[in-house]
Amino acid sequence: MSTLTTDERPPATGAEVGVLRLLLTLCGLTALLLTSATLVPAPARAADAPAANRPPAQAAYLADRLRENPVHITDQLPREVPRSMAPDFARLAERTGVPTYVLVLPHQGGSDEDLLGAVHDRLGRDGLFVLLDESGVSQAAAYGVSAPAEAARTTTAFELPYDAGALRSFELFVDVVAQGTERAEARADAAREKYRDGNEPEDMYFGPSDRRNQSFVTGIALTGVPLTILLVAWYVRRARRRFPRAATPRRTAGRTAPSAARPMWRRLLAPGLALATAAAIALTAPLVFDQTKRGPAPLPTSGDMTARVERVAKGLAQDPVYVDPESPRVLDAAHLTRLHDRIERFGRSEGGGPVYVTVVPHLPEDESAGDEELFAAAVRAQLSKADGFGEANGVYVVADPLDGYIDVFNHGLRLESLRLLFDLPESISYGDDRADEADDHLLGERLDALMTYLDKSPRTEEPTTTGEPARALSPESENSLPPLFATDFWPGLFVGGVAALLLLGLVAGVLGIVAAVLRRRTPPVLRTRR
Repeated sequence: MSTLTTDERPPATGAEVGVLRLLLTLCGLTALLLTSATLVPAPARAADAPAANRPPAQAAYLADRLRENPVHITDQLPREVPRSMAPDFARLAERTGVPTYVLVLPHQGGSDEDLLGAVHDRLGRDGLFVLLDESGVSQAAAYGVSAPAEAARTTTAFELPYDAGALRSFELFVDVVAQGTERAEARADAAREKYRDGNEPEDMYFGPSDRRNQSFVTGIALTGVPLTILLVAWYVRRARRRFPRAATPRRTAGRTAPSAARPMWRRLLAPGLALATAAAIALTAPLVFDQTKRGPAPLPTSGDMTARVERVAKGLAQDPVYVDPESPRVLDAAHLTRLHDRIERFGRSEGGGPVYVTVVPHLPEDESAGDEELFAAAVRAQLSKADGFGEANGVYVVADPLDGYIDVFNHGLRLESLRLLFDLPESISYGDDRADEADDHLLGERLDALMTYLDKSPRTEEPTTTGEPARALSPESENSLPPLFATDFWPGLFVGGVAALLLLGLVAGVLGIVAAVLRRRTPPVLRTRR
């Protein structure tokens, strides 16, 4: 059987050529679609979402802040480390002798360890990087410079008590760095060994309970000591008559001299001594118990107390979901896109409305003293001041990226506010075991479940509101100790009087026993006619 060469093959017909061209066209379109799919990693829906849906990574945001200023203090700790303290940290940082970058952020658990390295990579500058939280230096690392960062951090951890404060901790850190590597490492080893031997540093400050104890002791001393002097002096004068005498008492005209003949200074000695003692106690007690503050935090300015609320409200004015850029990332792009879709659908539903989600930490050191309800009300009030907003009614969702808790507060929508506040399922509010173990606390899934819960929530005939929360204590009142002559000082006065009476009874018993013993040992005086 002979084979046909190329020249011997029959020419292709028009139908065959058309089919071939169609196949080539389909293959080209398929390749083009596959190439486009590989070049677009995010879903097509994400392209329609606002830029705020894709907040910068934590390290990138912090690197930008350090590029503007080598000292960045968060606005989330105004009660402990207000932003107005930045010049103090900057002056201390100049003493290290190397470029120093300082970050003051809320304590973020295990994510602190890798944060400095990521910030350094994003910043692209060498130097000494120091991370502090509300209590002191938590991490430190030197990149491209010679500085005993770890030795200085260890020294501050073992030499200072927990309540020393961030500024005092950074001051000691800088002093150790300035000593050089050899001396810094030796000091760190000594501090570590001393701590292991049980010599922990004593607290620098105390709280209201200790001040009440001081007031109680002052009250006892102020009444107990002077009253004891008066009572004991009076009783001793009376008890002297029962003591046997070795010599015959002096007689005047056949009678003993009356006690009224005693000099005036002797009669006023005991009252004067008691009065002087009371005055001395009242004057010296405030000098001995001179502490007036619970901690080292300075008084924050009004700008320090409103900075975070203004930042969050400004972000919500552009996007209903605000993710704190200073905190670890807990919502990825897919979660944000779905959350925006659910919020948009709820706003169009019957009885629905705006939903504002804030993913920010809540700590006792923030402007709201850790009160989520107070924070939500403050953000709503600030958002209402924005141009074009009017009354910013809606559902305010407060999610904490550090502990994973979720709280919901209704302001002005036709929803049962108390049901959202108190009857929210625990799987949404606190999460389950899986949420506890996950780094992101499964906030994306739980916020999606929350939107489903809002969709199914019964509507009311009239708009309702959670109500106005109680105001938090002012930083000055929160950090101040009660006056010394207050609280338990008044009960101490009463206890001091009782203690003086008990001491008088003890003295009377002792003198009575001594007098009886002496009477037995002293021979009686024989009376004679002469």
